[in-house]
Amino acid sequence: MLTINLPGQRQPVSVQSIVWLKGEANYTWVHQLDGHSLIVSQPLGWFEDKLNFIRVHRSAIVNPIYVQEFKQKRGRTGWIQLSDGTLLSVARNRLEYTANQLKQVEDTLGTPESHTEGNISNGL
Repeated sequence: MLTINLPGQRQPVSVQSIVWLKGEANYTWVHQLDGHSLIVSQPLGWFEDKLNFIRVHRSAIVNPIYVQEFKQKRGRTGWIQLSDGTLLSVARNRLEYTANQLKQVEDTLGTPESHTEGNISNGL
């Protein structure tokens, strides 16, 4: 199991237990699968360098295995829904990147029906 040592935490955290990350200045909120969140004294970029997650916004990085749905409207706006029910907007300049990254994850894991993390779609 892949783990990460978070500043201020005694035990390493399983990467698979992290659903998404929210940056606030030089701190990051780590939202975990069990519903708990913790704040660490590292900027979001620190996590971006260490984890194979997708940066969808200036202040948000998601674990792609927990993306249930991705929608975009004519390349202008987009959002993702995570398995914990969280809705996050996708920055306009990250729409194509997000779509490509999620497609790669889908290709690696198989079709959405073959795993528990859901659908990737492009709306009109």
